[in-house]
Amino acid sequence: GVPEYVFSMFQGKFAIITPALIAGAFAERVRFKSYLVFIALWGLLVYNPLCHWVWAEDGFLYNLGAAGAIDFAGGTVVHISAGISGLVAAIYLGARRGFPNTNMPPNNMVMTMMGGGLLWVGWFGFNAGSSINSGLDTAQALTATQVAAAAGAITWMIIEGWRHGKATALGFVSGILAGLVAVTPAAGVVQPLGAMLLGVLASIICYLAIEMKNKMGYDDSLDAFGVHGVGGIVGAVFLTFFIRESWMNAAAEAAGGTWTIWQQLGIQAGAVVIALVYAGVLTWILIVIIDKLMGLRSGEQEEMQGLDSAYHGEHGYGMLHPN
Repeated sequence: GVPEYVFSMFQGKFAIITPALIAGAFAERVRFKSYLVFIALWGLLVYNPLCHWVWAEDGFLYNLGAAGAIDFAGGTVVHISAGISGLVAAIYLGARRGFPNTNMPPNNMVMTMMGGGLLWVGWFGFNAGSSINSGLDTAQALTATQVAAAAGAITWMIIEGWRHGKATALGFVSGILAGLVAVTPAAGVVQPLGAMLLGVLASIICYLAIEMKNKMGYDDSLDAFGVHGVGGIVGAVFLTFFIRESWMNAAAEAAGGTWTIWQQLGIQAGAVVIALVYAGVLTWILIVIIDKLMGLRSGEQEEMQGLDSAYHGEHGYGMLHPN
């Protein structure tokens, strides 16, 4: 009953936002034209196949086991694929000039908080809209999304308060994102308590992933892998333990007998591994080819000047002289 134009535009927004997430991993060091070629090819060769495998009725991940790999709104298709692709690209390109010796804090925490709020509200459309109706499924996904985001934010603040004695605005936004990402694959199949626990788990594990990144020294500028990749994995795997009983009963009926959470866990883990390997390998191939043909890394002068000025002839803030 949903018009095809509406469904097409809705899915198009998923396809647009996914490669945009990758940019956060290698911000400030990629040539603009090369990036445009990369995201066009990545969308066609990485996102589209994954999208079909998971969500199309003839997709092989959709048909795994009794009820297929669960990915309600894009944990595997969007966040895991973008996260691992960002990690591969960041490692291949190397760190920003001066990293990690030069302190590189967020550019503007006020805008970070505004962006976090916009993401939180926008995610309701992302998750609840994936029910493709306006009924109980939509209400359940909306509620799960709200609960997971709040739980993630509070958990991150508690961790920071315990570790450093202060809760930061950046940590608050990071916790929101961790919770939102983790509940994305699960929003349609878990109860509010399950969504809350997913938000807590995602905050803890994503926090540890970022700590590990800092120790390993690779430069994932906006923690695309630490939040999106790891959060997506947490949600896709651990949702298994919080699935609604009605959903499991339907899966058992489809299987013609019984269907256990352990069987579903195997399906979920398999889908995660497939997404990680496929997106990671294809991304590496794409960036190597683009780098050889066009060059991918910006030059030192361009990076020191600032890519907004070097490639677009403007500055993000009008207080700076163009020269």
